[in-house]
Amino acid sequence: MQIDERMLKKLLAMDDAQLGLMIQKIAAETGIDPAELGINPQSIESVRSALGSIGEDELEGINRLYEEYRRNKRNQH
Repeated sequence: MQIDERMLKKLLAMDDAQLGLMIQKIAAETGIDPAELGINPQSIESVRSALGSIGEDELEGINRLYEEYRRNKRNQH
């Protein structure tokens, strides 16, 4: 999953419930128990604020980290 500016805008356009569900879906797909995230209105607002301040360089860094995580996860199995 690549996160680009278009995807970022889609995420930011979601309401809190949709964004929370998307976060839980991404967590589950990467092997994180969504119940451990503690999704609540305050955490959603924090995520929304963080997403809104991400620049292009940070997006590239996030994508590199995500791909590295996925590669390591596959190598463990």
